[in-house]
Amino acid sequence: MTESLWTRIIRGMIWLFFVWLLAIVATVLVFGLGYYTTATAERLAHPLHDIMRPGATGGLWLGVTGTTLMLAMLSYTVRKFLLSWSFLGSPAHWLHFHIICGVMGPIFILLHTSFQWPDGLIGIGFWCMVLVALSGTFGRYVYGHFPRTAAGRSEDLEEAREALVQLRADVVAACPKASGESIATAIGLARDLDRKAHSIREWIALDLEVRRRRDLIPVHLARAGLPAQAQQDVGTRLTEQLLAKRNLEAWSITAKLFQWWHLFHEPLAKAMYVIVTLHILEAFVFGGAMQRLFP
Repeated sequence: MTESLWTRIIRGMIWLFFVWLLAIVATVLVFGLGYYTTATAERLAHPLHDIMRPGATGGLWLGVTGTTLMLAMLSYTVRKFLLSWSFLGSPAHWLHFHIICGVMGPIFILLHTSFQWPDGLIGIGFWCMVLVALSGTFGRYVYGHFPRTAAGRSEDLEEAREALVQLRADVVAACPKASGESIATAIGLARDLDRKAHSIREWIALDLEVRRRRDLIPVHLARAGLPAQAQQDVGTRLTEQLLAKRNLEAWSITAKLFQWWHLFHEPLAKAMYVIVTLHILEAFVFGGAMQRLFP
């Protein structure tokens, strides 16, 4: 089995896992819609109350699923400590798994609470979980601004920029009927980006400009009359150049943001896990959760 095939299999399994979780959530929402939309004071009389309430069998299993997903997020941390174990798959795939668990875990916990905000200690844990999920989303956005490899250094980026000068001639030679002007415009979008980012405002402005140019590139390549495969190949190359330049120019502010993110995200995550552990112990030791999960 080749590495590329193994990579595709792992990616497919991760997406199937995500779709499977979405299907469970959709089923629960359809099944419990009447209960979830009933006023809190009237839920005691609802026929699904003894199934869907947080302490009932259905509610408990939703909580177990959500907690398991939140614990599964730690697998990415373990994978980072085992970088030499390549047979486990790329850390990038484990990051995707980490993100999916971080998104779906809170959704299952919310279903576990029957869309009622908990109070007391577990209420603090719940809002820690919400903040962990939100900060994790921001952290993933910041992480996407890091140069992928040492190829993001300025000298390598300059070599790539010089290569774009020859790209137009190569494309026109390969596709004589293509519009050289439209091709040049698309290449210029990637080559002529000259912006620095020394503040968060400039960092955001740079990212928005890169996204605007990235969306315009395929438009100009289509106007050039290039074949579909050529549009895809040239578009990919130009987009990579844009992103590499963005990541290099914003390196200093991105590194600072990531440091600040760690100072915020990790303590919240630790507090969340401690509170959830105490909540689980209380539910199983004093709340009779074991008997309801396995009647």
